[in-house]
Amino acid sequence: MKKTKVVIASLLKPIDDTRMYEKFGLSMAETNKYDINIIGFDSKNVRTHEGITFHPHGPFGRLSFQRLIHPFKVFKKYIQLKPEIIIANTHELLIVSSVYKILFGSKLIYDLRENYVKNIRFTQVFPPAVRPFLAAWVRLKEWLSRPFINHYILAERVYNKQLPFLSKRVTVIENKYAPQTHESTAYRNPDPEYIDLLYTGTISESNGVFDAIDITKSLHLCDPKVRLRIVGYCALKKDLMRLHKEIEHYEFIELNGGDHLVPHLEIIEAIQKADFGFVLKRSNGGINDDKILTRLFEYTANKLPILLLNNPTWLQFCAEFNAAIEVNPDDFDAKTLLNTMKTKTFYDRGNASSSLWSSEKPKLLNLLEELSGQ
Repeated sequence: MKKTKVVIASLLKPIDDTRMYEKFGLSMAETNKYDINIIGFDSKNVRTHEGITFHPHGPFGRLSFQRLIHPFKVFKKYIQLKPEIIIANTHELLIVSSVYKILFGSKLIYDLRENYVKNIRFTQVFPPAVRPFLAAWVRLKEWLSRPFINHYILAERVYNKQLPFLSKRVTVIENKYAPQTHESTAYRNPDPEYIDLLYTGTISESNGVFDAIDITKSLHLCDPKVRLRIVGYCALKKDLMRLHKEIEHYEFIELNGGDHLVPHLEIIEAIQKADFGFVLKRSNGGINDDKILTRLFEYTANKLPILLLNNPTWLQFCAEFNAAIEVNPDDFDAKTLLNTMKTKTFYDRGNASSSLWSSEKPKLLNLLEELSGQ
């Protein structure tokens, strides 16, 4: 049987990105119906897999000429590969993907992983003077490409309310935890000699890394067994410089990553060895208020107790499993918090397996079958 050729493409994600490869790519490969091609920047951690071909490119800065011209290189790759379905993982590929669809008749899916306009406006990635213009350009591309999008995939339910350009052809496919064949779900192996705290994900001030450090330092004063492991990548140089300064004299705080991406397997291993995980991402102009963060799925699927910012959406999500302790980084008592951590029972209700990718995979496969006519 002839396989349907699919391209999953991104500019700023690695080719072994968790969503592109471990969730979308591997789910498609299981069916043996698709010839899968993943375009992203190069990664040293890539594993080969039958039915999946990687097309890496070199990394480039967020504010660089290479970022401007690279969509045209992706377009050349489209012409070479001749995909029947394109899954564009970023707004930067909307124009070239739409042009390819017009010329060659492929099916086009826009996988919306972020509300990009809100991110540009309310984060510190870009200089303040250029943010309004960049945000307007992104939204214009999303409107202009609308007639050519066969289907929208949303990583968050809230995008249905936030994004004005969406059509009725929408499927929500959340970023739930997809354990690989060598990973044990809900496996816990913390060191009984310590109280290990964990911060994972993008390292930044707005994501709460410095709040996590301050809370850890306060808890460590109450009990020297408290340690913190920070695992992730820091995109902003000023945050990375501050991070190194904040932790340089504290042996009980360990950094894995910072200036480089960390393989997802190492993140999962850290989750399974921790006693508590931090989720302290600030509201930041309302960007995060109604989102269910990927780390919430990863932590709850692995039954890791959570030290959680008082966000109503997250509190409601965690209450289903009794998974969290609410923490206000600006106003907390370390002794009281530590006592609660030591005495509270977690995950004694609900079914944490609802945080697994297995509930989302059928949505993806049904959509692809519909678009490919299989």
